[in-house]
Amino acid sequence: MSQNQNLNSEELLTFLWRKRKVLIIVGITAFILSTVGSLLMPNYYMARAIVFPTQSNSVSFNTNGRSSVVEFGDESDAERLLQVLISPEIRDSLTQKYDLYKHYDIDTNKGHAKFEFQKIYEKNVVFSRTRYNSINIDVYDKVPEVATNMANDIVRLVDTVMNRMIKERAIGPMWAIQEEVKLIKQEMGDYSDKLRLFSDSGVVSKDERGDLYANYLMALKSGNKTLANEIKTKIDYSQKYGSDYDIYENLTLYFGERYSNILDANDQARQYAQTNIQQTIRHSMAEVPDKKAKPKRSIIVIASTIAAIIFAIFFLLAQEKIRELKTKV
Repeated sequence: MSQNQNLNSEELLTFLWRKRKVLIIVGITAFILSTVGSLLMPNYYMARAIVFPTQSNSVSFNTNGRSSVVEFGDESDAERLLQVLISPEIRDSLTQKYDLYKHYDIDTNKGHAKFEFQKIYEKNVVFSRTRYNSINIDVYDKVPEVATNMANDIVRLVDTVMNRMIKERAIGPMWAIQEEVKLIKQEMGDYSDKLRLFSDSGVVSKDERGDLYANYLMALKSGNKTLANEIKTKIDYSQKYGSDYDIYENLTLYFGERYSNILDANDQARQYAQTNIQQTIRHSMAEVPDKKAKPKRSIIVIASTIAAIIFAIFFLLAQEKIRELKTKV
């Protein structure tokens, strides 16, 4: 087995030695062509901005809550931020501001102009999440200033888009809560009116009823018939309407607490609908690059030359094998 392998290796080396001139010519040609081709490729500069996501529920306007607007988000928050970054709204804003169709030399009259533009855009504007949940915003462009400005504009556009989404989400609940506030106020007013009628009639609260009989007896002993008659009236009405009074009093307390809670929710929704908040923690804004990021010309030349030589070897081996088969036939 090893002898056959050695024999095959020797045959291959012998074959390559015999074809060395062809392989050298192919290598030199590939080297020259790839060098010329790489030199013709335009230089692209990369500008990078780095941001961290904030927690999706980090902002609280409730005075009893803890505001954590500066807390870092987790993986789900990072993925949410990535979805916003690749949104058409950000892409279209950049396209309009920098006239990217013209900047990328795309003819808008062509049938697949949008497809071609999207392909170039995704190649030049890259978003990636790191293991620390930060988001790298990498923009490649032939003009370093354009790459820098686009990267920094994306960081600012994230706040605009996310605040718009939050406002749209908050406006609906805000109006619903305000309607609920009106209904609760109306209910509370009705229950307060009922309690006022009962109180005017002489019905007293549950805490006061326990002392009515003792106060009544004391009034009789003291000979104060007027006070005794007033207390007797309260006793009679409290016995008759006390349970109804308790029901409306409990309802008033319940809706009063609910009214207080819903006011907090209304204030929260109103603040979300009206406030602009920085939705990312900005680690670093993009700076103007002074060195190209691509193409890597040396890698292109080396890879192209090696690939051409390997292809030539397989081609020559196939050609030799075909020749052998023809001679046997």
